Amino acid sequence: MLVAVHDSEMTKHLGMMNMAKFDRSNLAGSYVSKEQPSTIDDPSIKNGFYGAPAVVCVFCQDNFIFKTADAFCIMENMVLQATELGIASCIISRGYETFASDVGSRLMKMWDVPEGYSCQGFVILGYIDGEQPHGKPRKPGRVKIV
Repeated sequence: MLVAVHDSEMTKHLGMMNMAKFDRSNLAGSYVSKEQPSTIDDPSIKNGFYGAPAVVCVFCQDNFIFKTADAFCIMENMVLQATELGIASCIISRGYETFASDVGSRLMKMWDVPEGYSCQGFVILGYIDGEQPHGKPRKPGRVKIV
């Protein structure tokens, strides 16, 4: 189930909920990008959605074995289509943690998310303020063809 939110106050509130329980101690790396600071790089970022005006919440059935894989396929397809349309986007994780509260439960009920579903992640959407970032060169040795 997809829930699209296009209300700036609600997206800000969800973004703050997304960061509320962010645990940096489990990160595999400690640095992502100089050009585009992330919540991983900058602990002063308090909105996990970076102020994006729209967010799509992707909910899946808890008892389905491929829920996470399916959710990320859905999100990747949204990102590809957004790019085609000239819309900036980013996949954001911590869906389960974002809604693991009384407030999160109330929002899910208000949005008619069925019982037994949980949020797997988000796609944030908006327009770039400035130039489109350039792609980075890939690190050598990451792909092997056998």
